[in-house]
Amino acid sequence: TIIARTCQVDQFSCGNGRCIPRAWLCDREDDCGDKADEMTSCEFPTCEPLTQFICKSGRCISSKWHCDSEIRSPAGCNGNEFQCHPDGNCIPDLWRCDGEKDCEDGSDEKGCNGTLRLCDHKTKFSCRSTGRCINKAWVCDGDIDCEDQSDEDDCDSFLCGPPKYPCANDTSVCLQPEKLCNGRRDCLDGSDEGDLCDECSLNNGGCSNHCSVVPGRGIVCSCPEGLQLHKDNKTCEIVDYCSNHLKCSQVCEQHKHTVKCSCYEGWKLDVDGESCTSIDPFEAFIIFSIRHEIRRIDLHKRDYSLLVPGLRNTIALDFHFNQSLLYWTDVVEDRIYRGKLSESGGVSAIEVVVEHGLATPEGLTVDWIAGNIYWIDSNLDQIEVAKLDGSLRTTLIAGAMEHPRAIALDPRYGILFWTDWDANFPRIESASMSGAGRKTIYKDMKTGAWPNGLTVDHFEKRIVWTDARSDAIYSALYDGTGMIEIIRGHEYLSHPFAVSLYGSEVYWTDWRTNTLSKANKWTGQNVSVIQKTSAQPFDLQIYHPSRQPQVAYHVMTILEAQCTKFMPGTRPSQARPALTALASPRSPGRPSSPCSPSFIRKVVQMVVLKDVQIVILLFVHIGILALYNIG
Repeated sequence: TIIARTCQVDQFSCGNGRCIPRAWLCDREDDCGDKADEMTSCEFPTCEPLTQFICKSGRCISSKWHCDSEIRSPAGCNGNEFQCHPDGNCIPDLWRCDGEKDCEDGSDEKGCNGTLRLCDHKTKFSCRSTGRCINKAWVCDGDIDCEDQSDEDDCDSFLCGPPKYPCANDTSVCLQPEKLCNGRRDCLDGSDEGDLCDECSLNNGGCSNHCSVVPGRGIVCSCPEGLQLHKDNKTCEIVDYCSNHLKCSQVCEQHKHTVKCSCYEGWKLDVDGESCTSIDPFEAFIIFSIRHEIRRIDLHKRDYSLLVPGLRNTIALDFHFNQSLLYWTDVVEDRIYRGKLSESGGVSAIEVVVEHGLATPEGLTVDWIAGNIYWIDSNLDQIEVAKLDGSLRTTLIAGAMEHPRAIALDPRYGILFWTDWDANFPRIESASMSGAGRKTIYKDMKTGAWPNGLTVDHFEKRIVWTDARSDAIYSALYDGTGMIEIIRGHEYLSHPFAVSLYGSEVYWTDWRTNTLSKANKWTGQNVSVIQKTSAQPFDLQIYHPSRQPQVAYHVMTILEAQCTKFMPGTRPSQARPALTALASPRSPGRPSSPCSPSFIRKVVQMVVLKDVQIVILLFVHIGILALYNIG
């Protein structure tokens, strides 16, 4: 049952208890579902017959706009703005024909006849040879964005760091090392000369290796390649490349100065010896929602296309890769939909899977192993679960939630995670996928934190979440320990909403900048914008089989660990051959146990048949708790 709630002052209370913005009253659309917002007393504007055209919705537009091939948004655009097709969003007119697609469909770059307009000098940089406009924030950021590399030329004024240093009172002057203490005043304030020049001559300034003098700061110690400065800022030590994620993009091993990189299962090492590439032939792409539409972007080709148009207010989305199913929630219609992703790039066979008893389903996640969908309702304060077709629906966890937002799971370990915006106690909780064992795993957040998006790093057994209050992305192990701050306060991380992962990179949507961006999932470095959107982007998912790893190998790993206990003298490395022997029909009988021949035989057969759901049920039935333990 839906809990009755009081609408806000700026909302209208429908007869069925739903709250809608008052701006939706009398707009010729049934937003309540019972037509209470379109009452007979509504007064609709009458159009001027000589100067205005009447739209089918009843709205009045200028007669000059009739049959002009442009689709008008409800608000229209100002005189100094350009209106995108077909969504009707407005962008500054200066952005038209500047060589950069600012409208989602690129309509601002159509009909330009090969000519480029001068860039908007306030927000954009003009590439030297082509005149193409790029964002000013991309200049001297270490990434080549112009074909002629002109955005990375003459960057000395942007970068002034060791071994170069600025004058004490004039940061515009960047001094080369040979200009420090050379007997000539290169800084107007003389900070590059004087008494400080003698400090390194006494006991090397206390430095274990290199000693330098810096204007306005005094002694600064530094280290040769392969060593790093200790916390005491004096002593050099071996660089811990693995713990600091300085070299390998995925798996890292280090012995003294030697570092060896390798990759996750299903990935291969690139020629640079550090990066990894998926060996799966399927090409990954992003699926994301922008309220009224669901779109996709190819990660490599950057092809941009529409998947599902004409939505009311879609927020959360997820997928079932093996069945090519896409799921999404609509918080205006309070429904959960699904459709079939086709090879041609569209979505067909769209149907409603849950349509009753929803209030605001903001979070959605798919269990690709057992074939279930889970969702979290921020108004009903509960988590529900159903089969992929919406049947066998049940409430899993209810109550003791203030503002639940996002939900994620790892069915290989039977763990469910969710975030709660509780103003006094913002947190991340977890429970088993059966709803048992509920607990708070991370609570060390500042009061008023907004843990927004949430996802799972299956390879590292970590959760990753965004916080829209601190404008940061964090990561922690499944039990909440080992928290790290990945990135904070970047230009394109000013109000993060959703988050996802692919390989060694983290992806997120941002409301304030209307962008989809990515960065290194450990260090937050190499930030790049994948796509700018004309409307606020909501959820996003990376559509690729690596985002939904299968469980067969994991099942055998659990069995190896368990059967080592029941076969004295058997080391874990010997367990798999022993399991194979036990699975043979010729195996002698044994007392019933989690390692009995009949049990092992059934499990191995089911793993071969990929009947993983029954395997998991067997585990639960015999009490093998390792399935729900971490690591």
